[in-house]
Amino acid sequence: KPRVLLLDEPLSALDPFLRVRMREELKRLQRELGISFIHVTHSQDEAMALADLMVVMEGGRIRQAGAPREVFEKPASAFVAKFIGGHNVLPTAAGLIAIRADHCRLEPAYAAAEGLHGRVSNVEYQGPMVRVAFTTKSGVEVAALIPDSIFHETPVAPGDERNLVWSAARAHPLAS
Repeated sequence: KPRVLLLDEPLSALDPFLRVRMREELKRLQRELGISFIHVTHSQDEAMALADLMVVMEGGRIRQAGAPREVFEKPASAFVAKFIGGHNVLPTAAGLIAIRADHCRLEPAYAAAEGLHGRVSNVEYQGPMVRVAFTTKSGVEVAALIPDSIFHETPVAPGDERNLVWSAARAHPLAS
């Protein structure tokens, strides 16, 4: 009757369908047994799906700990924002900011003076979302996650020039 169960990457060798089913089973077991699980994983999706408390480590040091939503919505540093995924880390006059890729949109290059001007480098269909990779003239690589239905209304292709824009209220300042 352990008080804590240590799980070291228990789902890493499973196919995506089985991985989701086993995550559900692990959550059910944890609830039924009423014990703490320490779940070690390199999968950000797995960590967010299973954790009540998520810890992001770098070089053996804790960089951020908190509820999965808190860590995802308010990464403490550029490392955490990049590691957890789904964020663009951008330099601004006020310092580094994180902006979620799904909070970005693409506008025609001539339509907006705001945001970042650059060129589409890759388009990746991901089912309900399309990931559009984008490189600025200064070499900053960013991405936008655009709902499939919106992307196909105004598709872009590698080489197209666009502006990547976002609401300033969605930007999250990062510690240096």
